[in-house]
Amino acid sequence: MSLTRVQDPQAGFESPQARVLISSTTADIAEIEARIAYSRRVGELIDDDGLGEEHRRALRSGTYAVRVFDLEGRSDNEGLVEELADSIGGRVSLDDPDVELTVVRGEKDYLMITRPSRMSQRWAVRRPRARAFFHPSAIFPKFSRLLVNLSGGRPGQTFLDPFCGTGSLLLEAAEVGMRPVGIDLLQKMVAGATRNSTKFGQEWLGVIRADSRRLPLATVDAVATDVPYGRVSTTSGSSTSQILENLINEASSILASGSRLVVMHPESLAVEGGKGFQVDGQLHIPVHKKLTRTITVLRRS
Repeated sequence: MSLTRVQDPQAGFESPQARVLISSTTADIAEIEARIAYSRRVGELIDDDGLGEEHRRALRSGTYAVRVFDLEGRSDNEGLVEELADSIGGRVSLDDPDVELTVVRGEKDYLMITRPSRMSQRWAVRRPRARAFFHPSAIFPKFSRLLVNLSGGRPGQTFLDPFCGTGSLLLEAAEVGMRPVGIDLLQKMVAGATRNSTKFGQEWLGVIRADSRRLPLATVDAVATDVPYGRVSTTSGSSTSQILENLINEASSILASGSRLVVMHPESLAVEGGKGFQVDGQLHIPVHKKLTRTITVLRRS
């Protein structure tokens, strides 16, 4: 869950318990709702004072629903829903409400006003098998969006995937309003990614057949990629560690200070700062007993 306060833009983030993230921000909540990948609901957090008349009027202005996400497994949620609906009045619509009162029940109860329709990202439409060109190395849309979001790129900025494959990350970068450009060593991937952009009516800056060891670009705003490794990926005789080292060297010359390079790689391969980068953070994602994938976020100093 992502709950947003707007009063104090300097307070940053807090996570009072697992699966709850509270952010104090001046960002447009609608933009967050339309971009986020791994959150059940995003909305403006209602103060601890509870549901006020202003919130009730907002809910009554159209149709609404009350939705409870119970993180503690309690059994009295139906009664809570009825109690809240009775206190609000107005028109309830369970199928397609204009707005929703979301209650997150954890160590304490959190209330927020949400608009679930804004969070409909149509992930299934862009799944690998639904694309014009498929390859088993393709990444699913929600995971691709995670990598794109971690890159910190904004709408209108340029986004590079130097191992673009079928264009999984490029599709999601375009969905959030960025200007994507892809690079791949294999012509069949370049052609396939281009077919995928055409199918979804997206306008990319282009897909270039080139070697990531010599990036043919002068500057970009953000970079994210899944570094090739394993049986279904082509490494052209280079080890994954060599590929990563070369990428970091090249990215240091095309990213401005403060920009991010996001790389996904096997956990067994340590990625550190250097070449003008510092590690901002890492996420570890178990795949099976013998493989854990790591996402490393590097910031250009």
